Amino acid sequence: MFTWRVRRLATLRRATQNAAVDRRTYHRLDARVLRVAGPDAHSWLQGQITADLGRIADGPVYALILTPGGKIVSDAWILEAEGELRVLLPAEAAASAQERLERYLVMEDVTLEMSDAAVLHVLGPEPPPAGPAWPTRRLGEPGWDLVGSPRALADASAGWEELDTAHWERARVEARIPRLGVDFGLDTLPQEAGLLHAVSFDKGCYVGQEPVVMLRDRGKPPKRLVAVRLPQTTETEICAGGRSVGRVTSRAGERGLALVKRKALETGGLEIGGRPLEVLAVLGETP
Repeated sequence: MFTWRVRRLATLRRATQNAAVDRRTYHRLDARVLRVAGPDAHSWLQGQITADLGRIADGPVYALILTPGGKIVSDAWILEAEGELRVLLPAEAAASAQERLERYLVMEDVTLEMSDAAVLHVLGPEPPPAGPAWPTRRLGEPGWDLVGSPRALADASAGWEELDTAHWERARVEARIPRLGVDFGLDTLPQEAGLLHAVSFDKGCYVGQEPVVMLRDRGKPPKRLVAVRLPQTTETEICAGGRSVGRVTSRAGERGLALVKRKALETGGLEIGGRPLEVLAVLGETP
């Protein structure tokens, strides 16, 4: 039962060993970089994202960009570089996120520009020799983002070990990290995806705040993203009492993530492919 944990620890251990000889383990992210510049950049972006941008002096901030109804347009890592803000977005949501942000840009002295920069994530606690690098925890463990031109990043990572997409996805699922467009998206609230660590309830107003706060204070999320142990089946539909109550969203061997109706989780008796489904954790809840 600990096979998945051993694999993940082996990946992280290899990354640490590589770091000791400056031969890092990295993954090339499918990401776009939105530049946010101008005198009003900080104050304006603070009103557009869920996290508190006032913490950015301590390092990159993980945040969500929401619709007015509180649904997730995109998640993002936001960092500060060369006197401007850079919003690192999943490539598939970059255009819609930029469009949503531009819709709320009225009289502020702010410019938005999608750059041609690429992003690498380097595993391990020590910063890579090529820089600058920004600390992020994309797999739930210490790591570093490098942002630059594709050519510059290719030169910086020459001789390093590349973690391909299949191994990255396995590590992500085993670390219980949800992915935009796979585990959550425009039909998902932050609470449903277990992403309240990206939400500040102490900062001022932001687009989509009211539904998030109302759900916290007055209700319960209708669905929850959960970590599961999967039986031997290729099915994705989850049932309880003969009714469909959810689906597997990500899979890595016997481990997976699934979006399931909250009431079905409370009642129990979940099945997939006619076999019992074990729920290991509800994302966002303290064990």
